[in-house]
Amino acid sequence: MEIESILARIRLGDRKAFAEVVMRFQKPLFGFLGRMGLSQAVCEEIAQETFVRAWISLGRYDPAISMFSTWIYTIARNLALNELGKAARRPEISGESLPEHPCEAHPAESMNRLQQALLKLDPSDRSILALAYVEGMAQSEIAQMEGCSKGAVKVRIHRAKQKLKAFLEKDDE
Repeated sequence: MEIESILARIRLGDRKAFAEVVMRFQKPLFGFLGRMGLSQAVCEEIAQETFVRAWISLGRYDPAISMFSTWIYTIARNLALNELGKAARRPEISGESLPEHPCEAHPAESMNRLQQALLKLDPSDRSILALAYVEGMAQSEIAQMEGCSKGAVKVRIHRAKQKLKAFLEKDDE
């Protein structure tokens, strides 16, 4: 079922229809948050908060401005960046700086190396790469989420890929 028809049912008072929104976006959002380097518990918290905020703000969503997926990913992205910023300011307690079990972790060594290299990137770089390559969002959608031009998104993706490549090459040494 198309998201706009689900949203129309919600606007008509069908509160249970929001469960369909959650079912449709829960797994993709959870995966996106995991690729930003958040632990499974934090992914769950942020995904839940994303849906709460989406429910509360649903009246302000305007399909003429953005697609619903762009809107909900923007909420999740902002919450994730806030969490990552807080985590960076917190002192390390156990001496571990990386999450023990990132969401959707892969046991293969190459995927582990990639995950470790991604975690070395700034959160905004991780976000833009995840949106472009994992979520498959168009550069115009990402530009809307980021509040910048499509050209700026293209440059940021290129720079993030260069940084990632440098981290991977440094690990090879």
